[in-house]
Amino acid sequence: MKQVFRFLVSFGVVVFLMPAFTARIATAQEKAKAEKGKTESGMEKASASQTTTKVLLENDKFRVVETWAKPGEKNEMKARPDRISYHFNDGTQKIHYPDGKTEVLELKAGTALFRKAATNSAENIGKTETHNLLINLK
Repeated sequence: MKQVFRFLVSFGVVVFLMPAFTARIATAQEKAKAEKGKTESGMEKASASQTTTKVLLENDKFRVVETWAKPGEKNEMKARPDRISYHFNDGTQKIHYPDGKTEVLELKAGTALFRKAATNSAENIGKTETHNLLINLK
């Protein structure tokens, strides 16, 4: 009788725990599929006319992104948080705002800028590729 009881208890534990394990496996597989959608180096590029970005670190406080933009490339218009940008090389960017206003930034190699939260997009209007490091506050 004890053996039958042990078997039933063991079987019950397996029956109740199996869905939890299979759900975890399915979630891990979905995450792996999503990661395969990115390029091998972790770089992302939405289209031929947009800048290339590589997320270096992301947690609940910061998102650190390395970006490259060839002349003429423009990133998407979106809300951006307070951020610090570090410039690896000289370049010229035109910042576009939703109301149609623009501003031109002359980026100098080795300098950093603090940018307040705003909705905008940036376009490389210079003659060389820009290479920047963005530290976004969350």
